[in-house]
Amino acid sequence: MEFTTGPLDPETELTTRDARWQLWAGRSIDRPAWYATASTGTPVALLTAVTQCVSDPAPLPRWREATFSYREGMAQLTSILLSGPLAPTPLDVQRAVSSRRPAALPATSVPRWSTSSRPALPGPRR
Repeated sequence: MEFTTGPLDPETELTTRDARWQLWAGRSIDRPAWYATASTGTPVALLTAVTQCVSDPAPLPRWREATFSYREGMAQLTSILLSGPLAPTPLDVQRAVSSRRPAALPATSVPRWSTSSRPALPGPRR
């Protein structure tokens, strides 16, 4: 990571690589494998978080098909084996629920409200 001191034009910081902060990776700053720039107004907490994530040596899982753009010799690829069945994704659950047939209605009678009046009961009223 590099920090540029002195005054910088805000327009230049946003439209060129001449920025307050430069973070790059590779063998040469002239031809980096990737780089990021941040302007003077970028919060230092954000820069700290990005730097910690980028410099973390812990491996990151990637699908082999997604690694085609990695430069030869710039990344270490290691195969990993899954230890058990994968948990269903929310989309898997939604598909399973929508593919179920509706349950049959119960055969028992269900009392319903009625607007008709009941027959009069025999005997005196209280």
